[in-house]
Amino acid sequence: MKKYVFVIMLASFFLTACTSGKTESFPPRGYSAEVAEVTVIREKQMFALGFSMKVLLDGEVIARLKAGQYMTFYADPGVRSIGIPDSSVSAALEAGRRHYFLIKADSSQFGFEIERISDGKAEFWMNQSTPLE
Repeated sequence: MKKYVFVIMLASFFLTACTSGKTESFPPRGYSAEVAEVTVIREKQMFALGFSMKVLLDGEVIARLKAGQYMTFYADPGVRSIGIPDSSVSAALEAGRRHYFLIKADSSQFGFEIERISDGKAEFWMNQSTPLE
C-alpha cells in the first residue's frame, strides 16, 4: 500500500513540475501608458529541459515557464522584484517602457539566475523562444 502511495505522489510531482502557464496571481491588466511592460525569457538549455520554472513578481508566483518560453505582463511602475526561487532582481519599472529579464543557467547551487537584459539581447532570445499562451 505504501508503495502505491509513493508512486502516486511521485507521478503527481512530475506532472506538476512539467506544467507551464499563468497562475491566479498573474497581473490581469493590459497595456496602457500608465503601466510598465515586463517580459521574462527562459533560455533554452538541456539542463532541466522538462521542468518548469516559477516566475515571481514581488515574491508571488505569477507563472511557470519551460525552457525556451517567454511571457509578457504589465505591472504598476515603481521598484518591483522580478525573480525565480532563490534569485531575484529589484528593478525600477517605468510607465510606458519595456523591461526585459532572462532566466539562465549558472554555476550556483540552485543552478539558475535571473538578470535584466537590454532590448537587443531580448530580441535575440525571444526569436529563439515561444510565447507562453
